[in-house]
Amino acid sequence: MLAKIDSVSLGQGQAPKAEKAIERAKATGGWCLLQNCHLSVSWMPRLEAIIENLSEKDNEEFRIWLTSMPSGAFPVSVL
Repeated sequence: MLAKIDSVSLGQGQAPKAEKAIERAKATGGWCLLQNCHLSVSWMPRLEAIIENLSEKDNEEFRIWLTSMPSGAFPVSVL
């Protein structure tokens, strides 16, 4: 199972890496763990758009897990 998990600890400059991890997981049915989402407040609108654009065409085994400290910038629609 560990081979299916791709984790990214968000912070400065990690947003592109996170987007690539999400795209890989969507295509392969992997799991993507985004840690410390509260450290990438400016990227939250982009994450919201990515989540909203998920479709039935994505691999059905794809999962995305998010961790965050409480943050008013975290999009409610993602929760």
